[in-house]
Amino acid sequence: MIRGVIIEGLSTTGKTSVFSAIKRLHSQTHNDEKTIIAISEHYSQVLHSYRGVLRSMDKDEHIQLLNRHIDYLEQQYNWIDSLGHTKPSNGIFYLLERFHINHRAAFIESTEIEMLENRLSRMNASCVLLTLSQDADEPRFIESRGEAWKSFVMENRSTVTEACQKFLEDQEKLRICAKQSLIPTLEINTDEADWDSYAKQILMELNGER
Repeated sequence: MIRGVIIEGLSTTGKTSVFSAIKRLHSQTHNDEKTIIAISEHYSQVLHSYRGVLRSMDKDEHIQLLNRHIDYLEQQYNWIDSLGHTKPSNGIFYLLERFHINHRAAFIESTEIEMLENRLSRMNASCVLLTLSQDADEPRFIESRGEAWKSFVMENRSTVTEACQKFLEDQEKLRICAKQSLIPTLEINTDEADWDSYAKQILMELNGER
């Protein structure tokens, strides 16, 4: 068996914190998969640092990168499946950060992303979109990471209000992309920054618990 969770959301919504909490809490459950494959956003996002300079991948580069990650997951699952192991503890749990929704938002919708999502669906993928409310927008998005981050997000923005409005517009775009996706998506508001609580909710949903 193979199954996984994809963590999506804009910067400062808590993707990395929830990603880490899920890894930790999943490892503490004795009846779940012993094998966890976790791929952070540093290996999947469109915008990345190349030798210290920010660079955006084009669509073809990004599709190739995401497909390589899925190739690896499929290869591992096919290997364990070929051995005939059926116990849940012998299955694979994967965790991806900033993946297919990120692509849908960055590029024009394409058949390539639907093919990628179909492959993820066959590996029992679920998606979680982390969001912030308007009230939490400024303290988290603008103020939470120090002056260097504030300067970055305020670049080409004349006011904090303008920067926050852009955040909310981009977040709404992610919501639309999530609805277009073939992967079922759960939205979680992270205003309270209660990472363990969100991780527990995600794992309970994944296990069919309420």
